[in-house]
Amino acid sequence: MAGLFGFFDFTKPGPGIPKDAPPKPRLIVFFEIYTRKFWKLVTLNLIYSVACLPVLAAGIINILAIAEGLVKLSDALFIMVMGYVINLVTIGPATAGFTYVLRNFSREEHAWVWSDFKEHALKNYKQAFIISIIDLIVAIVMYVNFRFYSQMASVNEIYGALRFFVFVILIIYIIMHFYIYPLLVTFKLSVKQIFRNSFIFAMVKLPQNLGILLICAILLFVCYFYYLLGILLTPLIVFSTIGLIINFSVYPTIKKYMIDKVAKITKIDSEQ
Repeated sequence: MAGLFGFFDFTKPGPGIPKDAPPKPRLIVFFEIYTRKFWKLVTLNLIYSVACLPVLAAGIINILAIAEGLVKLSDALFIMVMGYVINLVTIGPATAGFTYVLRNFSREEHAWVWSDFKEHALKNYKQAFIISIIDLIVAIVMYVNFRFYSQMASVNEIYGALRFFVFVILIIYIIMHFYIYPLLVTFKLSVKQIFRNSFIFAMVKLPQNLGILLICAILLFVCYFYYLLGILLTPLIVFSTIGLIINFSVYPTIKKYMIDKVAKITKIDSEQ
């Protein structure tokens, strides 16, 4: 007798989901994916942390040094840039493989964590490496300008305004990265096209993108409020959590303006 007189029998099929049932709220879908894929996200985070070990080490050094009041912001930025230089060969391709897995999770599609990470890191190696070089150049230019304008701000207010302008450009460039790697692993585009489309998406969806950035910033603040806990969690789950939030949030925009448009054009061409 299954269950107790037929009750509490969890082997029986449920009523299922009606075909005309309304779609679940996106927030609920995100948490369903997050809980269902949690251990795979931990595995992915560990793989990515190993691939980006110099940057991770630089970040941990900064957290400890800032917590103890040993470095200023400008010095912390310099340490991160140096970590990035050491990590230059692997960080871009690793981010491509990392993004491919997260993109599939966001679309509720299957992905093999290690094999898909490795395959798409190697497949997109050339373009991802070029992107990482561009990122390094931008980081150095931003660092030099921000430090110079900060030093000169006390002399002339114009330099203070220029420092703010550099900060705005940096925010926009960070937001562009919400789209750069998802576009890289989804479409066959040149690096120039990837950056152009990422800039368009960054500006067109600016309020939404600022909201995503704010959510990520709040989560990071909460995580590193107790910095030792943050250091422990970083190689385990921080990268993949932030990455899933970003990929899950931007995928509908990419689907609406690029994937669906390409599918529509392909359908029209096939009918002619």
